[in-house]
Amino acid sequence: MVPRTRIARFTGYLAAVEITLLILKAVFNLAGWKAAASFLAAFTGPLGFLLTILLIWLTIRWFRSHVMWSVRNRLIVTYLFIGGVPVTLALAMSLVGGYLVLEHLATFMAFSEIHAQAQRLSAANQALAHQIEAKPTAAPKAIPQDRVFTDQKVSVLPSSVVPQWLNGSFSGVVTDQGRVYLRAADPITTRQGKSWVVSSVLVDRQFLSRVASGIGQLTLYLADPGTKDEKDVAPERIPSITAGTVAEPKAALDREFNFGGLIQTTDWESASSETQHSRFLAGVTRLSSIYSYLTSSMGIWTGIVGVMLVAIAGAFAIVVLIALLIGIRLTRTVTSSVANLYRATQHINQGDFAYRIQVKEKDQLAALQMSFNSMTQSLQRLIVEQKEKERLQSELEIAHEVQAQLFPQAVSGTRTLELHGICRPARIVSGDYYDFLEYGPEQMGIAVGDISGKGISAALLMASIHSAVRAYEQEQIVSVSSASAYSGKPSAVATRLAPPSPAHMLRLLNRHLYRTTQPEKYATLFLGFYDGDTHRLTYSNAGHLAPIILGRNGSVRRLEVGGMVVGLFDGMQYQEETVELFPEDIFVAFSDGMTEPENEFGEFGEDRLMGCIAENRDLPLSRISAQAVQAVKDWIGAIEQPDDITLVLARRVS
Repeated sequence: MVPRTRIARFTGYLAAVEITLLILKAVFNLAGWKAAASFLAAFTGPLGFLLTILLIWLTIRWFRSHVMWSVRNRLIVTYLFIGGVPVTLALAMSLVGGYLVLEHLATFMAFSEIHAQAQRLSAANQALAHQIEAKPTAAPKAIPQDRVFTDQKVSVLPSSVVPQWLNGSFSGVVTDQGRVYLRAADPITTRQGKSWVVSSVLVDRQFLSRVASGIGQLTLYLADPGTKDEKDVAPERIPSITAGTVAEPKAALDREFNFGGLIQTTDWESASSETQHSRFLAGVTRLSSIYSYLTSSMGIWTGIVGVMLVAIAGAFAIVVLIALLIGIRLTRTVTSSVANLYRATQHINQGDFAYRIQVKEKDQLAALQMSFNSMTQSLQRLIVEQKEKERLQSELEIAHEVQAQLFPQAVSGTRTLELHGICRPARIVSGDYYDFLEYGPEQMGIAVGDISGKGISAALLMASIHSAVRAYEQEQIVSVSSASAYSGKPSAVATRLAPPSPAHMLRLLNRHLYRTTQPEKYATLFLGFYDGDTHRLTYSNAGHLAPIILGRNGSVRRLEVGGMVVGLFDGMQYQEETVELFPEDIFVAFSDGMTEPENEFGEFGEDRLMGCIAENRDLPLSRISAQAVQAVKDWIGAIEQPDDITLVLARRVS
């Protein structure tokens, strides 16, 4: 693996230097160049220490970034810290505590056996003292019933010979002339006065064999470890006595273990009984030996206790095994669910929205996986819908471009009339309609309409109305031109045509829409034709908001003559009217998107629209339109434009 980080590369270089120095050091040692090898040793030590620190740091970082990246490994480490470490510490403490208990118990067994031997010797000595006191002429000897202390030595000593500190019966381990004895002393009264019966048993291999019986192997070190002469002596050179054998193992776990303790011995020759020496008693035994010692008093119940202990240990092992299996099962459930989710996210990241997780469990993580499947299914559906929406959006953009071509692109007006129109769709396409119809040098038609509904259906109906109006207008012009040609008049006279009849055009348009559209589809439409020579406007209004002629002096004339909306009923008749435009009069036609937008103060309204136009009437018509539209936007604020905005202005110039 190639190191990627700077610290890893530095560690690699340092390791190469360390290995090179170690090889050179070995070569110098083989060549006998001790000085050069010692010189290199001064560098290899610090470099090795630094290299060890860096390797530990890199190992920890690798462990965190690679091993701990997986959720399964994180859970395992978490369980180890939460459960494993305390259990390990508890087991370690139990083992250490158990070993200490067993060691102390084995030591107690050995010391108890020595104490029992001392009590037996004391009892034998007391019996012998009573015997001598009753028959002073009897020779000192061991009691015939006592078969244990075959090497027992008995002496009757006057008070002047025994230690001064001996003032009553005594039994225990003593040190006399450098040797260790098990000794008992009892006072008696004879004809010569007070005497002492003293029984002694040398602590040798035979005695130690009796103590070690049933325990194991015992070793008694005869030297006092606290004396100055023995402190610096090697342990293998200290005089000792070893006796007994370790029993054969009774089971696979029947291990040997060592124990030991200090035996306090009284100095027989000192002036005080408080003068004591220590002798170290070491031993080797087995668990079965201690168990046999503890259960020796239970008789037939010994086997039952062992079976019970084995059964309890087996039950504990089964519980631990079941808990381990359950923990592994739960961990695999969690980690497999996380792994499934991770693989699913990888598929989704690659664009495979058809991938689904195979859910086998019935828990919260399974519900999460099912939710992920539902989410990917929804995403797949949304992507399809988004693609369809983008396709429709593209088509709407094309429709918007096509519709924009239907509105007048360049309006020159006439010598006596300025024209301007604006349409701001609420959506991509508009259901509002306006058009300027040129049919002579000083003749101009104005059409303003509003189609029911919004969106693409309203835009299609708007295109149909636009085509029909243009067709009917051209049809009437052709009819008038043909009539002039038939009358034999010169063609020059035909350049000034009679205005088409707006009422007749509305009747034709109403019949066309009624027969070709759905019943609920209709439109409002204003048609007017202006004659620049007479300054007159002939119009008919099919249900549209009444356009207004705003006079210079502030007068207001509404153009309301006409009839019902077109396309809703068949056979409708429309009226028309002719009005004159005076100099500086402004013709204002608008859709409901200009007057009906609301805020917390109500609708924008026709009065505010007229006020805005009157306030800016001296500006160019394009500026007046911009000011009026901006006033409407300011009125509604940050909310979405509710409807299409259409405004057409015409101003009579002198």
